[in-house]
Amino acid sequence: MQNTMTDYDLRVLIFLLCFTSFLSWQSIKPKVIPLKLAPRWGHNFSLFFIDTLLVRIAQPVILSFIAITAHDGAFLHIIALDAFPFISLVLAILLLDLAIYWQHRVSHISPFLWRIHQVHHTDPQIDISTAVRFHPIEIFLSLLYKAVVIYVFSIPYEAVLIFDILLNASAMFNHSNGRLPRVMDTYLRLFLVTPDMHRIHHSQNPKEANSNYGFFLSLWDRLFNSYTHDAKEGEQNLKTGHPQYANFFEKKPEKLTLLFLIKMPFSFKNNKIEAKEHNL
Repeated sequence: MQNTMTDYDLRVLIFLLCFTSFLSWQSIKPKVIPLKLAPRWGHNFSLFFIDTLLVRIAQPVILSFIAITAHDGAFLHIIALDAFPFISLVLAILLLDLAIYWQHRVSHISPFLWRIHQVHHTDPQIDISTAVRFHPIEIFLSLLYKAVVIYVFSIPYEAVLIFDILLNASAMFNHSNGRLPRVMDTYLRLFLVTPDMHRIHHSQNPKEANSNYGFFLSLWDRLFNSYTHDAKEGEQNLKTGHPQYANFFEKKPEKLTLLFLIKMPFSFKNNKIEAKEHNL
């Protein structure tokens, strides 16, 4: 019997190749002296495991079904240019990347969505494991959002598959604690979101944290006036972490448990942490 690789197999294979490559890079040439992996990596990959169980297994099936059926039931067929399949593919990928940019930006603007998204920003240091540090609710909402975009714009299945791979790979790349030569970073970020560019988004400075929302292409930040080229304190002095409560977590790191991260979206009043020990 001939074995054939499924789309899911392809996603997993590319994920593992990217993960091992970027992990090796940040281990050999780290940008910032790495903190000890425990308990950070335990938290990050536990969240990833939960995400996978709850949503990510279903994601290819749901999005693929939407992409396949959207061609007949979509409201807008502007992406479905059957006579120009390559142009259709490129436009669809651009549209998906733009949609993710705005999803990310709105998650910083909306108090409700920020309650959920801030789990990602509590990581005291940015490295490849941060790329999978998302609350399960955020992953689920993201899946629904992408499904709506795919259906409304009749995005081809091939574009969904390619973009999903690009998004995962770019998230691991731009969260990596790897050092790029300054010249290479300067030219790369003309087109792509680089680790130095995205690290500014994880700054403790709220103004910097509310910039550089892109994951794959840097175009959208430049186009919609949310691009920050350099951190105010310089890249060597850039402090990453939650823009409001990093100091609290630094003083009491034992409070930043997996259970706390899971409960975080539901444990706030007026979107602020009750900074009393018995409430954390």
